Amino acid sequence: MRLLCLHGVGSSGSICESQFQPFVKAADPSYEFVFVNGPVTSIRGPGMGGEYDGPFYSHTTGYTTGEMVEALDHLEAVMEEMGPFDGVVGFSQGAALAISYIYDQKTRHGQTPFKFALFFSSVCAFSPNPDYSKDVIERLSGRGYGLAQNGHGTNGSSDASSVTPEERVLWETILTVIKPLRDSQALLPDIDLEVYTRRDDVDNAPRLLLPQLMGEKIKIPTFHMHGKRDAEFMQDMSMIARGMFDDGLMRKAEHSGSHHPPNKDAEVRTAVRGLEWAIGQSRKMGLLAQ
Repeated sequence: MRLLCLHGVGSSGSICESQFQPFVKAADPSYEFVFVNGPVTSIRGPGMGGEYDGPFYSHTTGYTTGEMVEALDHLEAVMEEMGPFDGVVGFSQGAALAISYIYDQKTRHGQTPFKFALFFSSVCAFSPNPDYSKDVIERLSGRGYGLAQNGHGTNGSSDASSVTPEERVLWETILTVIKPLRDSQALLPDIDLEVYTRRDDVDNAPRLLLPQLMGEKIKIPTFHMHGKRDAEFMQDMSMIARGMFDDGLMRKAEHSGSHHPPNKDAEVRTAVRGLEWAIGQSRKMGLLAQ
């Protein structure tokens, strides 16, 4: 059993390996966990204390469609060179990258590159497809909203009755999740959120993956875990990521910490049980050999 492990932003494969050491140690010793570096040199990421030495890496230079194409191309090259992999373990930005890749492969090729996945404290994922939600962003940018506003036009009068559900969920996510993330200086690399308010910048607007803007849910077994003391907007992003997957093929849990993998014995055991459950479900579905 081989699992690809993807670190968070401003981190590294070796740092991620140290963060997941209790989990790896508690898992079946025959499982191989392969930790890799992202391709982009980065500043120290949020939550990376002084106990962690650089260099630090990110998986992407940004979140535009072109930058996401580069990120997923690199991930695919890593998988070709170091794979095959049965499953993926992603933390924070690494989880989001895996989700972007899984969804992109599903929509373009009708298949998923992993048989199961474990996502810890996932942040929001972005699509490399310039056509994804382009019409929603175009309509939204034409309404003249500003980032200080919440469902009101530039003249201050509400036009909520004409807003489509797709526009509303995108705008509310930008205002209540992505903007607080950026304002807390936890969004790396940064995003110019004004691109969602200017009609001539639609091509540069990152394609935020949201359950309400996608078609069929992704049908692979997944285990999702986040810290109950993580910031509210970080937990919201984990909920958004979770919503992209079939609820009937999912297990979820919290640990008592903040934005890091579980490290207490009981919570580590919960994560290991999630891994074993996901593997077992994959075998039942015929995705993995018995």
